[in-house]
Amino acid sequence: MAFQYGMLMRLSVLLVLLLAATNAVAAATTRTSAREGGEEDGKPGASEIAMAKPNCKDKCGNVTIPYPFGIGQGCYSRPEFRITCKESNDESVPTTPRLMETRMVVNNISLEEGELEIMQLVNRDCYDAQGNLIDDQSSGGLRVYPPYTVSGEKNWFVAVGCDTFARFIGSRGDQNYTTGCISVCHNNNISGNAIDKEDSCSGMGCCETKIPPLLNNLSLTVGSYRNHRRVWDFNPCGYAFVVRKGNFTFSNTSFQELRNTPRLPLVLDWQFGETDCQYARDNGTYACKGNSNCTEKSTGYICVCNPGFHGNPYLHDCQDINECTSNPTLCENGKCKNNYGNYTCECDSGYHNVDKIKCIKDPNAKRWKILLGVSLSFSVLVVAILWKYRKSRKKKEEDLRRKYFKENGGELLKEKLGNKARIFTEAEIQEATNNYAVRNELGRGRYGIVYRGVLDKQEVAIKKPHAPIDDQKQIAAPIDDQKQIIAPIDDQKQITPNNQFADEMTVLYQINHNNVVRFVGCCLTTKTPILVYEFISKGSLYKSIHVKEGGKPLLSLEKRLKIAAKTAGALAYFHEDTSMPIIHGDVKTANILLDEDFTAKVSDFGASRLVPKDENQKSTFVQGTVGYVDPEYLQSNTLTEKSDVYSFGVVLAELLTGLKAEENLANDFVSWVEGGTLRQILDEKIVEGLDEEIVRKAANLAKRCLKSRGEERPSMREVAAELQLLVLTMPQHPSGGGEAKDTTAECL
Repeated sequence: MAFQYGMLMRLSVLLVLLLAATNAVAAATTRTSAREGGEEDGKPGASEIAMAKPNCKDKCGNVTIPYPFGIGQGCYSRPEFRITCKESNDESVPTTPRLMETRMVVNNISLEEGELEIMQLVNRDCYDAQGNLIDDQSSGGLRVYPPYTVSGEKNWFVAVGCDTFARFIGSRGDQNYTTGCISVCHNNNISGNAIDKEDSCSGMGCCETKIPPLLNNLSLTVGSYRNHRRVWDFNPCGYAFVVRKGNFTFSNTSFQELRNTPRLPLVLDWQFGETDCQYARDNGTYACKGNSNCTEKSTGYICVCNPGFHGNPYLHDCQDINECTSNPTLCENGKCKNNYGNYTCECDSGYHNVDKIKCIKDPNAKRWKILLGVSLSFSVLVVAILWKYRKSRKKKEEDLRRKYFKENGGELLKEKLGNKARIFTEAEIQEATNNYAVRNELGRGRYGIVYRGVLDKQEVAIKKPHAPIDDQKQIAAPIDDQKQIIAPIDDQKQITPNNQFADEMTVLYQINHNNVVRFVGCCLTTKTPILVYEFISKGSLYKSIHVKEGGKPLLSLEKRLKIAAKTAGALAYFHEDTSMPIIHGDVKTANILLDEDFTAKVSDFGASRLVPKDENQKSTFVQGTVGYVDPEYLQSNTLTEKSDVYSFGVVLAELLTGLKAEENLANDFVSWVEGGTLRQILDEKIVEGLDEEIVRKAANLAKRCLKSRGEERPSMREVAAELQLLVLTMPQHPSGGGEAKDTTAECL
C-alpha cells in the first residue's frame, strides 16, 4: 500500500510539473550535425579547407588527391601513398591518376571510409561464328601491397556470358582462396522476362559471388565450354571481373555494353597507421589532429573528423561545419544559430520545441491555465483521498493486530511472565526471514513452514504455521515423508483456547534442558501464532539414520544409543520435572534434531499438551504420525504419558533396525524379538564387534515400550535410566563398542 501511495503521489506531482512546463518559455535545442557548410564569422567553407599539403596539387583530372596521398616529392606521407598524374594534351584522353608507378587507375579517394576506388580491367574471351578465339584477355589479376587490401565487403566477383565459366583465386599472405562461377543460358536469347528484377545476376547469363576480405592478390580466369558457338549470334564473349557493389547491374544489354567496357571500379581498403590507436598514441606516431577520432581497421587505423566537423584530419584540425548556411530552412518557424560543432534553433515568438527538431505553435494560454487549474485541483483531491485511505487502513491493521494478540493469549502471557516473555512483532519476523523468502526455508511440515533467520544477532528457526484449516484450500506436504493422521475438521476449529495457549507458552518459556530445542519467543499479532526456536545445524535424526555415505551408516550403534538415552531423558523431564507435566504427542525421528556434536534435541511441540490438573478431564489428542501412534489412543482418544513411551519405542526400533517407521514396524519388531530373529534384520556394520547382550537388552526395552496396553509400559524415567546404563556399559567391552571411544562426549 505504501508503494502504491508513493507512486500516485509522484505521478500527481509529475503531472503538475508537466502541465506547467508546457506554458514555459521555449528553449533552444542543440543538435549535432555532419552537414558541410559555407562561411560565417570568418570560418572557412568546404571549398576553402585545404585537403592537400601546401604548394602541392590537390587534383589530378577530376579526382581530388587529399593528404596523406599526394602528387610530387614531399606531398605524400609515405611512398605507398604517392599518386602519379598522367597529364594528357589530347582532349579525348582524360588526365589519369595512377597509384605509384602501377597501372592501377585511381577513380576516388575516401578519407572517411579509408577506401581507394580504382578502375580494374575486365577479363574476356571472344570467339567468331566458327568457334575460333579472336580476342584473348581471359587471364588477369591484381596485386597490392600494404597498406592496401582488396575489400571483401564492398566488391563482388562476377561472371557474365551464356557459355561461360570463371575462376577466382585470391591470396592473403601464404593463404589461398579459390572460388568460381558458371553461367549458361538454355535459351537462344535472354529476354527481359528471364531476368529476376530483385536479383538480376542469379545464374541466367550472369553469376556473382562474394570474395574473402583482406586479400592482396587476385587472379581471374574466364573460359568457355563450347566456344560460344550455340549462343554466338547474341553472346560471342564471356567476361569475368571484380567490381564494386552497385556499379554493375546485369541486363539483356550487358553482353554488348561489356564489349566496350575495358574497366570497372574496384574498392581497395587502406589504413594510415599499421598499429592500433592506443599503441600509436603511446609511441608518439599518432596522426589524428584536433576535432577528429581514431577508427580501428583490420591491422591499423585511420583518422575521421568528429560529427559536426569536416576537413583533413591528417593535415590540420578539422573545421566546424556551419549547418545554418548549408541548410537555410533547417529551423522552420525559428532562427538557426551556428555553434562550434553543432547548431541551435531558437523558436519564434508563439512557438516552442517539442522534439528538438521542429518549432511548433504554442496552444491557447487561457485554455492551458484552465487545464492546469483542473489538474491541480484533481491532484489535491487524489492526495487527500489517498491520505485518508492510508490512515483508515493503518488503523484497521492495528486493530486487527490487537485482536489477534488478545485471541492468542498475549495479555494472559504478559500477566504470567511479564518482561520474561519475548514477544516479537510481525515486522521483526518478516525482516528476519527476508519477508519469508523461499531461499530461507528450512522445510515444510504439517503445522507450517520453518524458516532460517536472525533475531537479535542470534540464528533462529522460525515456524510460521499454516492458516487455520477452515481458511485453507490445501496444506503443504510434510518434509519428513511421513503420513499424518488428521482429526475431523469440527474437532480443530478451536484446538487451543487462548488461556490454554498462554499456559503452554508459559511452560515453553520456562523449559531449560540440554536435550530440548530452546524456545526463544513468539509473535502473537498474526492470526496463528509464529513460534521462534534456537537453530540446530545438523537437521533431523530421521535423515541421519536413513542417509548413508559410501554404504556405511552415518551413526554407529553407540551414537544411536546415546541419542536414544538423551531423548528419553528429555521426555522424562517433560513428564515429571516441569511445573506442569507436558505430553509431547508427536515423538518421532523427524522431531529429534542433532547439533554439531550429535547431541539430541527434542523439537516440534505442535502437538504437545499440558496434562490437565483434573484427572477426570480428557486431554484430546488431535494429530499424530502413522507408525508412531499409540494403538490405545486410537481406541480411547485419550492422550497420556504412556503414549509418548509407545512412540519412543518405535523410535528405538527404528534406531536399532535402520528401517523406516511404517505402519507395521512396531508389530514386526516385537515379532522379531520374540522369535529370536532380530539379528537378521540388524545392520551388521552397526553391531559389528559388539556384545549381542547390549543389542538384546536395547531390543527388549523397545519391546516393553511397544506393549499394547499403556499400564504395561515402563515410564520414560525408567527407559532413560536403562538406556543410560547400556551406554555406560558399552566401553567395558573389548571391542570398544564398534568404534573408538569419544572422550569429549558427555557422560550420561
